[in-house]
Amino acid sequence: MRSSGASAEIKVIVLGEWVPAQLAEVLALQRVEEPETETSLTGCSASTIPTQDLQSDQFDFALSTAAWEWPGWTCEPLWHDTLAVAVAKRSHLLAYPEVPQEEVLKQPLICAQSTADDPWRTVLRQLFGDALQERQQTVTTFDVAMTLVSAGYGIALAPAKRLAGYAQRGGIAVRPLAGAPLIVMAYLLHRCAALSEPQARFAQRAHSVA
Repeated sequence: MRSSGASAEIKVIVLGEWVPAQLAEVLALQRVEEPETETSLTGCSASTIPTQDLQSDQFDFALSTAAWEWPGWTCEPLWHDTLAVAVAKRSHLLAYPEVPQEEVLKQPLICAQSTADDPWRTVLRQLFGDALQERQQTVTTFDVAMTLVSAGYGIALAPAKRLAGYAQRGGIAVRPLAGAPLIVMAYLLHRCAALSEPQARFAQRAHSVA
């Protein structure tokens, strides 16, 4: 995506397979409030970014579900969320306004390998210890996991806002996980050096969106 007719530029890169819904709102605000600043958006895997790109001007901001530690860059929490449970729409767990943790441990759990490094997975391990590993099936992507959940093969645990889009597609319902702590859903990375005025305004817009 690229806006036109601009005299400055903000380059944003999204790391990983998932794009938070809030990013669309940030870009819309940027386009309306500062149309003179060009904004470009690209996506890639963090593992494919060469070290030299971190020292160049290939991008100004990175958005990630993982807290990366890059030399010369700041990684700050941007958007928060709570953990939720995805179940098939015919699941008996829908009887609970919030799914108790002991009920989660009675169900087959479907995990996505693509989210293995996401910080919320660490929170799950802290909540359940090794108990989840005894019941989990691992698939490659989050889309595959949600397909199996929709078909009734098990449940999935993930940030509520990440699951919301799948609930809208049909076949999946989402319930909060009882007692789940607040988690960081997305991080904003930028260079430690002082931001330009357009960059600082972009960061402020990102933080203004919940």
